[in-house]
Amino acid sequence: MAAFKKDSFAPKVAELKEAAGGADIQVTLDEASFTTVAAIQMISNGIFDRLIDDMKYVCNDDVGKEAVRDGIKTLHIVHKDEPGFTLDLTGGTLTVRAKVDGSIGEDLPGYGDYKDLMLKKL
Repeated sequence: MAAFKKDSFAPKVAELKEAAGGADIQVTLDEASFTTVAAIQMISNGIFDRLIDDMKYVCNDDVGKEAVRDGIKTLHIVHKDEPGFTLDLTGGTLTVRAKVDGSIGEDLPGYGDYKDLMLKKL
């Protein structure tokens, strides 16, 4: 986790903020839940890249940027051992709970899943 936070975390957070039209989104990791190297390695492309892509879609105009700025203050990422994922946007916190250990398919949010949630909740 230390190597990820040192080398990859800050650039991904910066990319997310840029995609969000400059919104100051804070990102927290439930570090204790990331117990395997495979889970840590998948944070960048399994979580961030998909969210960033969807964030660009939502923030393609001023209305979307304002909705994200007002509606998302924190991104909280949790690895879970059980298959599948959940997304929740409550009280300004977007929480991602997913099996991030190198799994693919239905264990991780796909492209469009974040967009769908944001369009419903923001």
